Amino acid sequence: MVNFVILCTDQQRADSLGCAGNREARTPNLDALAARGTRFTRHYTPNQICCPSRGTMITGLYPRHHGMTTNGRTLHGGLATLPGVLGRAGWDTHAVGKLHLQPIMAGVEHRMPESVPFWQAGHGRDWHGPYFGYRTVDFMIGESLLATEGGHYAEWLRNEHPEIVPLYQPDTALDGPLPDLDEAWVCAVPAELHYNTWIAERAVAFLERARPPFLLFVSSPDPHHPFSPPRPWADCFDPALMPLPDSAPGELEKLAPFAAERPGLEWIDNTAPAVEQGGMAATATVSDESLRHAIALTRGMEAMIDDAFGKVLGALEGLGHAPDTVVVFTSDHGEFLGRHGLLHKGPPPFGDLNRVSMVMAGPGVPKGEWRDALTSHLDLMPTLLDLAGVGSGELALDGQTLRPLLDGSAPRREALHLEYHPRIQAEAYNHSIQTATRRLTLYPAEPDWGELFDLERDPGEHDNVFLDARYRAERDRLIERLTSEFPASPGAGTTLLAKW
Repeated sequence: MVNFVILCTDQQRADSLGCAGNREARTPNLDALAARGTRFTRHYTPNQICCPSRGTMITGLYPRHHGMTTNGRTLHGGLATLPGVLGRAGWDTHAVGKLHLQPIMAGVEHRMPESVPFWQAGHGRDWHGPYFGYRTVDFMIGESLLATEGGHYAEWLRNEHPEIVPLYQPDTALDGPLPDLDEAWVCAVPAELHYNTWIAERAVAFLERARPPFLLFVSSPDPHHPFSPPRPWADCFDPALMPLPDSAPGELEKLAPFAAERPGLEWIDNTAPAVEQGGMAATATVSDESLRHAIALTRGMEAMIDDAFGKVLGALEGLGHAPDTVVVFTSDHGEFLGRHGLLHKGPPPFGDLNRVSMVMAGPGVPKGEWRDALTSHLDLMPTLLDLAGVGSGELALDGQTLRPLLDGSAPRREALHLEYHPRIQAEAYNHSIQTATRRLTLYPAEPDWGELFDLERDPGEHDNVFLDARYRAERDRLIERLTSEFPASPGAGTTLLAKW
């Protein structure tokens, strides 16, 4: 029986790996994984926000069907999950790091283990699961600014190294924050006590006690903003050598009006002023020097993640599990990182956000190959169940197994569907159809808003031709197809319980 290890990051661009052609990247462990496996080069998440995407990864369902359409919600009750199905079939299931399957600021009355109030009330003491099908878990909640507030890592840090707790905050930074980009700094936490190191150590500890078959989900909250790696990783890249991201003059003027707004860093707090999902921000007031610095810090975060994942992969090999283990690397969604003059993520479903890495290696996976067919996070659950020999035919999943692609069969999918659900701006709701050569997006509440990109002529999506008369007939055909295959569903989703 095959084992599974899923390595996941938060907000990492698909072009961030050396194996994807990034000359600045230092990702030797993930590059080696790709060399002994298969890369899916057109892999998408159906939603560019953390919770909706992660809900899709664990259920094989669109967010409109699993219910977690925005952050601050949780899944519909009773849904089948990947770890749950494998667990019932005999797999030992464990998760380490950031899962984000519940609102991290949900009130204590909800008794949600992945919320900070749950831990502040003392309910997390000696609790390690079960959780959404995982028999046991080791949580790290949120990103760096919440790392010390709740979860197993925060408990460990407060008990064993309380002096480290304040060092995650920007006022203790070793360098920065930058005056025109206040979310870029060098974290003062020693690398050996940083959450990425802890996540790797907890994952290795599970592997050392695991009895096959097992499923291990290992998830870093990086390189999500703020851009704040510790040393030595913060110093690995010279900002002056970082290429500036692509943008085109006037391209934001062809998008919905909110694209040019810059609300600033949204502190993770239920009482802080709300901005739309993703905190999308324009870089108009950020200097080229500061943007290069943020990119260098991001590359440092990615290098640290690669090193941490390398320790997990090394343990897998050293313990003799590697020959019987399928390893997957992916991210929940991407990041603009200055592309289009934007930072973070937001309503427009650019490929910078919805297109993510997908690397798979292990038994049944071709070595050193790539597939350019359209694939999706929807496919993760049915694919791994197929490789496990566990039937999913009775489950009403929205994805499909990728096993035929692994076996060399021609792709059957002509298009994917994407969907963004807003938290506060109803008019920002959008749904899309994504093909290999086009991406069409509609904003049903604002008929004058729309996006159409010709990916053959404009692969970076800098020229919105939605109103271009030369594309009108093609646009109208895509609109008819989208509204027929994936009609708007702005009201979908479970109850909003918290801002996050």
